[in-house]
Amino acid sequence: MPERFDVSRARGTVGAAAGPRDAPTSAGRDHAGGSGRSLERGRSGRRPVLWLLGGLDPTGGAGILRDVWTARALLPEVEVGAVVSAWTWQGAGAPARAEARALGRIAEELAALPRPDAIKVGLVPASLVAAGLVQLLLEASAAAPIIVDPVLVATDGGELGAGPSELLSLGRIAALVTPNLGEAAALAGVGEGRGPEELLGRLGGRTGLAGPAWLLKGGHSGSADEVVDHLWERGELRAFRRPRRAGPDPRGTGCALATAIAVGLARRAASGGDEAPLAASVGEAIAWLDRARQRWRRGRDGQAHLPVGSAAALRGTPSSSRG
Repeated sequence: MPERFDVSRARGTVGAAAGPRDAPTSAGRDHAGGSGRSLERGRSGRRPVLWLLGGLDPTGGAGILRDVWTARALLPEVEVGAVVSAWTWQGAGAPARAEARALGRIAEELAALPRPDAIKVGLVPASLVAAGLVQLLLEASAAAPIIVDPVLVATDGGELGAGPSELLSLGRIAALVTPNLGEAAALAGVGEGRGPEELLGRLGGRTGLAGPAWLLKGGHSGSADEVVDHLWERGELRAFRRPRRAGPDPRGTGCALATAIAVGLARRAASGGDEAPLAASVGEAIAWLDRARQRWRRGRDGQAHLPVGSAAALRGTPSSSRG
């Protein structure tokens, strides 16, 4: 059984110098000097801060590299703190595998970052959850909204992240969880083929009305002419509908969508926000991703990838209807 990490030991510390393996990617920061803890939450006009926690995908198609590129494309002024949760081996058609980093190192790196306006969590191996990641995020987040993109399997197969029970424990501290239909079925403890309303009802029952909102991604289902994503928030269901567009399904769309939502929440928190930040941020992120996926490129793994460095602005939202 993995040793649980005492969160209090990392409180107020600055990350120690990383070893050779950690040096290229751990605790990525784009701010100058100090921990930045003096930033004042909610002050209008300040620079928004986004934390990213996820696996390092060597192909660049998904994972934390895709998260960073997405955040910078959508909001160039955002202050990004990127912390690697696990090293992964992917590509070449082989089943993917992951190796978790030490939770103590992750805690030190988070403690060295400015206070977040939003946090996006991607791949987290089960061992990190068993060691105390949920409590670490709860205490380190400073009440910032946490967006969880539940990673169960990789595109090429292979188990990378936590299982349903670990992801549900993460979901209970999240503002939003963003599963696709297969992931939602696994989290709900039912077989695939269930409708969105049934899945969302079961997920809400597992975490309670006080739990997270759920965004059920419908890209791999529905009609040949329409894509529908369903947002369930505090018992209210909203459907985001738009025409289905021809073309490949690029890697990393789940990572990018969750990050784009977190960017919208961080931007609103830094500027004063609005009355419905989650629904607005979801709508903007869906609209942006629909545009970005049309500019896909071929990655070094031979698969379709989202573009890098796209400066597509957040403008316009898909029409929504209440279900």
